[in-house]
Amino acid sequence: MLLALRPSAFLIAALAGLTSANPQLNTVTADEVAHIRDFFYTGGQYVDDGNGGHVFSDQMYVEHLHPVGSVVLKQKYPIVMMHGQAQTGTNWLNKPDGGRGWASLFLSQGYEVYIIDQTFRGRSAWKPGAPSGTTKPSTYSAEIIQQRFTAPEKYMLWPQAANHTQWPGTGVMGDPIFDTFYSSNVQFISNATYQQSTVQAAGAALMDRIGTEVILMGHSQGGLLPILLADVRPHLTKGLILLEPTGPPFREAVFNKASARPYGLTDTPIMFDPEVRDPAVDLVKQTYPAQGSGTAECILQAETPAPKQLVNLASKPILVLTTEASYHAVYDYCTVEFLRQAGCSKTEHLELAKVGVRGNGHLVFMERNSDQVQMLLHKWISKLC
Repeated sequence: MLLALRPSAFLIAALAGLTSANPQLNTVTADEVAHIRDFFYTGGQYVDDGNGGHVFSDQMYVEHLHPVGSVVLKQKYPIVMMHGQAQTGTNWLNKPDGGRGWASLFLSQGYEVYIIDQTFRGRSAWKPGAPSGTTKPSTYSAEIIQQRFTAPEKYMLWPQAANHTQWPGTGVMGDPIFDTFYSSNVQFISNATYQQSTVQAAGAALMDRIGTEVILMGHSQGGLLPILLADVRPHLTKGLILLEPTGPPFREAVFNKASARPYGLTDTPIMFDPEVRDPAVDLVKQTYPAQGSGTAECILQAETPAPKQLVNLASKPILVLTTEASYHAVYDYCTVEFLRQAGCSKTEHLELAKVGVRGNGHLVFMERNSDQVQMLLHKWISKLC
C-alpha cells in the first residue's frame, strides 16, 4: 500500500500561503518542508477473532518522508522517530502552536525520516480479541497533561518544575494551543510488555525493510523502543537517541515507587551476558544514593557479582536527553548510569540546562525553542558520520 505525493512548486507555494494565513491558530505559523510521502505497514499476522473468523493484528503504521525539491538527501543515516504514551506520529509534524516540527527540520537538513504509530495506536489498528488485560483502552485526563507536561510550574509536583517556561501559551484547558495538543491524544493499552513486544517485532520488520543503518529516536514511553529494536537488529543500528525515556531502572519515581521494568530499562527480555533467564534472580540489584538535592536514589545492578552486560548495545553511541524542568530531571541520570554499568560506554547524557538551553519540559519538541534543541541532535548525529 503506497501513497506518493510529489508536490509541484505551485502547490507548495499555495499550501504555504494557506498555512501562514490560518486564522484558527492565532499563533506564529511555519511552512512544512516539501517532501515525498508514502506509507506502509510492517509486522503483524492473522489471528483468530474468537467468532470463527480472522483479523490482522499487531501491524504498525509507518510514514516515510523523503526530501524533495531544493533540499537534497545528503545525510547517510535515516531517522526512525517513535512517539510516547497516548501519542501518535503527529508529535513530530507541525507543532500545536503552528510552528515547524522536528520532522520538517530533519528533512530540511537532508535526512530521510520514518515516523511510526505504535501498535494499537493512531493509524495502527486496534486489535479485537487481544490477550486478556490488553483490550481496555486507557487515557490521560487533561489534568494529568497539565500537571506533568504543559504547565508543571503551576503544580510543583517535583522541584525542577519551577523552571518550566518554554511551553507556548498557558498550558491549561481553554488555551487554544493546549486544546490543539490535547485533542491529538489517543487511547493506549496499559500493558507495557505487550506494547513493547509488538513494537519490537514490527520495528524489526521496518528496519529489515529499510535495509541500512538507521538512527533510532524515541520519546518517553517510546524512549525504550530504540533499545529493544537495537537489541534485535544491532547490525542495522547506527545510534540511539533517547528523549527522556521511561525510567528509572527497576522502579517508578516521582509519582510512585512501584517496582517496574524487571530487565532494568525494559519489561520484555533483552540480551545480557551472562544470560538472564529470570531477571528477579539473575539481575542482582543495589540501591545507590541520590546524586544530589532534588534527585532520586538509583537502583542499579550490584557491584558484586560483576554487572551483566548489554552485549548488543555495548558498541552503540547512545544519547540520553534530559530537559531542565521535566520530572525526568529527577532520575534520568540513573538510566544513564545503568547503561554505562552494563557496558554501553558510548552513552552520553545531554542535560539541556548544562549547555545553556533553559526552561524546557517533557514535550521539548513542541516548545518555543524546539529548533535549538533539534540542532543539538543534528550535531550529535553528524559526529557519527
